[in-house]
Amino acid sequence: MNITLKVKLNTNEIHHSALLRTMNTFNDVCNELSTIAHSTETYNKVQLQRNAYHGMRETHPSFSSQLIIRAIDVVTATYKKKRSKNPNYFKKTSAVVYDDRVITFKGTDLVNIWTNDGRINIPIQIYDKERFKYRKGQVDLVYQNGKFYLLCTLEIPTESAYNAKDVIGIDLGVKQIAVSSLGDVFSGEHIEKKRKQYHSHRQRLQKRGTRSAKRRIKKCGQKESRFRKDTNHVISKLLVTKAKALGYALALEELTHINKRVTVRRVNRSQRMSWAFAQLRSYITYKAELYGVPLAIVPAHYTSATCSECGYCEKANRKSQTVFLCMSCGHTENADFNASKNIGSLGEQSTSLLFAQPKAELVASHTPCACGS
Repeated sequence: MNITLKVKLNTNEIHHSALLRTMNTFNDVCNELSTIAHSTETYNKVQLQRNAYHGMRETHPSFSSQLIIRAIDVVTATYKKKRSKNPNYFKKTSAVVYDDRVITFKGTDLVNIWTNDGRINIPIQIYDKERFKYRKGQVDLVYQNGKFYLLCTLEIPTESAYNAKDVIGIDLGVKQIAVSSLGDVFSGEHIEKKRKQYHSHRQRLQKRGTRSAKRRIKKCGQKESRFRKDTNHVISKLLVTKAKALGYALALEELTHINKRVTVRRVNRSQRMSWAFAQLRSYITYKAELYGVPLAIVPAHYTSATCSECGYCEKANRKSQTVFLCMSCGHTENADFNASKNIGSLGEQSTSLLFAQPKAELVASHTPCACGS
């Protein structure tokens, strides 16, 4: 399984200046190569190297020949994704691609990297040193908020999926970010408080309209993005590690294009659209694969309107955002918890899961109702 590890470069003024000049030169080379590729309609890597490599060596004699090869790879890769009337353009601070010929890691504390000023040693800071031994392939040098980072690809071995004892259904929402069928609740209250803080702060800055205010708006957005990412990582890890410890599988709703299928009130729109449910699902998915936790993706239709006890489905069962009351059997409980149990039941029926013990046949038919299930 491939994941990306972000490594911070602890640069001084000399390191910073050398890396920035190297990055600018690399992207100048990319723009020149892009112009050649576009004008000659040469989008094949081998052919573009034949046509442009020697010219680039003459134009940039002091620049690394290996980085010119990497620039050719980058340019041809962009033309596979996008072709327009004008040549594809690279910003001055777009990523630089390094391979093992121009970058060498000396343990987990130092890196030797090629720059316009020659090879230099720079201290590095790695969050997860245990996994760094799985680093494979090329490394991207990126420039974010005035700091340099290396994005390393890690090829981590995954654990074999086990035979699950049972299934934990997970209901994703706004008021409660995630509710499991075991009763775990991840409240969205503190998240909504943070969202309002960021939103009101951006509004104040937008009224000013100065260049400084615009820079601060950008920083505010980056902070909010990091907050969402961190929260989703925490929730996903807790869910997956608990399933692993119990020997259970996980079941999630299929929420692709949920914003197109389901509408919300105008006053709740920003709250609904601000949270990255796709990101949370992707984190749960890759962590489940990493730890060998079986995962089923089930249909989301009617899970909130169906009684988890008798299977009766009716829109009127959902009394409010928090209350579920079955119109048939009178069963009542928290609406999100009820939905999570339905998701777990659908996960038990999934043919993609293997169970340690045969599961009892589940009742697949519901009482016909107004919602059409």
